[in-house]
Amino acid sequence: MGKVAVFESQSSFNLLQNTIDYLACKGRLSKPFNKDEKEFMKELFEALWWGGKYHGFDEAAKLANHYVNGNGKKLIIKPQVYKKSIIVTDTVTALKSFIKEMHSRKKKFERVKSSLPTFMSSKHSLMLKRGKRSVVKQGYMLKDGALLVEQSNARLKNADHRFHLEVTSTVTSSNTFVSRWQVNSLYDFEPFDKKFVTSIPLSKNFVLKLPDGLSHHLTKIGVAKDFEYVSRWHETWQ
Repeated sequence: MGKVAVFESQSSFNLLQNTIDYLACKGRLSKPFNKDEKEFMKELFEALWWGGKYHGFDEAAKLANHYVNGNGKKLIIKPQVYKKSIIVTDTVTALKSFIKEMHSRKKKFERVKSSLPTFMSSKHSLMLKRGKRSVVKQGYMLKDGALLVEQSNARLKNADHRFHLEVTSTVTSSNTFVSRWQVNSLYDFEPFDKKFVTSIPLSKNFVLKLPDGLSHHLTKIGVAKDFEYVSRWHETWQ
């Protein structure tokens, strides 16, 4: 991968892609992987860690490495990558308006998720819907309340392109709200029958195609484990 990224070596890229295609074929047929093949896939995800760090995708790099080295343990992600997102910022604003309205009407507001039906059908969520926003620059809320990150935000898109936002709040005697914002996600991949493929740009001219089914298959042969990851931050507001 280093030769492809630095020297743009066609032969190195072909060898890498052909090896992935061969192993994907074995995975589809449920053929056993030998020790070297398992090690290759483990090192591939570790290489994604180095590549991600190099390109500034720290969270995506950390997640890829944890997939093959984390033994399925929950991972904590620093919140800055979410807090800087346009769709997250706009959803936070909308949820705050919703919480204030619920509080004024003496309705429950202590725990609200972006998928809450009363929030999704309220006026506060209207500007989050797809028809009102730029998919590239702003992102939007999906029909199930999940947030699809703005596609121009490569750092978050590579780490977590679709997620729900949840907030737990209390209110003080001076009508100041204290909130904990949280994103809970699962790092996993779809099986072969979904036919999803992840594109990994190694350089300007070379984009590696990694079938999600092969990444998913790693959990079947003891190379990787799915895991939960979470990001939290606190805020005091009025």
